[in-house]
Amino acid sequence: MISITRRQFLGSAAAGAATFAMPGLALARKWPTGPINLVLGFPAGGGLDAYVRLLSPFLSEKLGEQILVENRTGANGNIATENVIRAKPDGHTLLFSTASAMAAASYAFPDLSFNPIEDLNHITLATQSSYVLLGSKELKANTWPEFVELAKSEPGKLVHACAGVGSVNHLLGELLSIRAGIKLNTVQYKGGAPAMTDLLANQAQLTFISVGQAEPYVKSGQLKAILNCAPARAKQLPDVAASTEFGIADVDQMSFWISASAPKNTPAEIVNRIQQAIVDCYKNKDLTDRMATAGLEPVGSTPAEFTAKLKADHDLYGRIIKAASLTF
Repeated sequence: MISITRRQFLGSAAAGAATFAMPGLALARKWPTGPINLVLGFPAGGGLDAYVRLLSPFLSEKLGEQILVENRTGANGNIATENVIRAKPDGHTLLFSTASAMAAASYAFPDLSFNPIEDLNHITLATQSSYVLLGSKELKANTWPEFVELAKSEPGKLVHACAGVGSVNHLLGELLSIRAGIKLNTVQYKGGAPAMTDLLANQAQLTFISVGQAEPYVKSGQLKAILNCAPARAKQLPDVAASTEFGIADVDQMSFWISASAPKNTPAEIVNRIQQAIVDCYKNKDLTDRMATAGLEPVGSTPAEFTAKLKADHDLYGRIIKAASLTF
């Protein structure tokens, strides 16, 4: 007959319970055990892709594993989002996405079978930059007051080249129209590239892109920067007035941002390690200098901070959609 003491029994039970209760901790201690796949919902050449490819070698060095970048395009980023939601929650598949796909998708695509806010573990707001209202070279306005005056004199004639239904680009145009009391002709394009092509050819008169993307067009004289949608003027375009200078409410909240998320049941320990690794990458001046050249501001918020930002943006976009009477 085998006999054990009460102390031995309780000790064994506690050890077993700890092992059972903390599988995530055990997984986190081993992680990563192979390449880490970063899934993007937008094609190569855009702001999201440029940022991730800047970050990848630095992140690979911090985590000690190979970083793979996969562009799963389509449905304004929703295909990539769903792919990551359904991935194994082991920290080896991550989603890098934008405000349009994360905060606005549930409005623009009401039949989605998932919720980008609730069905992922959010890691960090990785980077952000302001949106700039760009005008074609032939646009008969150079400043925001001149633009408003022109739009009021030609209601519904100025073509807003929009790179996605329900995108932040789209909703920003709607919000500015409401605030200024103007009407634009919003035309949806299949991506930013064809929208820019028509803007450069004056087939469209305006669009919104991040300050980093706008800078070379403005400095070369190909396009005009009318307004920086931000609390303050951008270092890249110091002569362009900020929206707050005209008291335009809420516009400065609508920044171009990039986030990192993981499948919902990814252990918190892994989520926190990824967030810290990104923050540590930003300590490298080589990376932050390259980001600055691209007009990207390093952020690296905590999971809780980013989740709060995501929900606040989602609520704002809902209010804009209601005020503009948009249907999708």
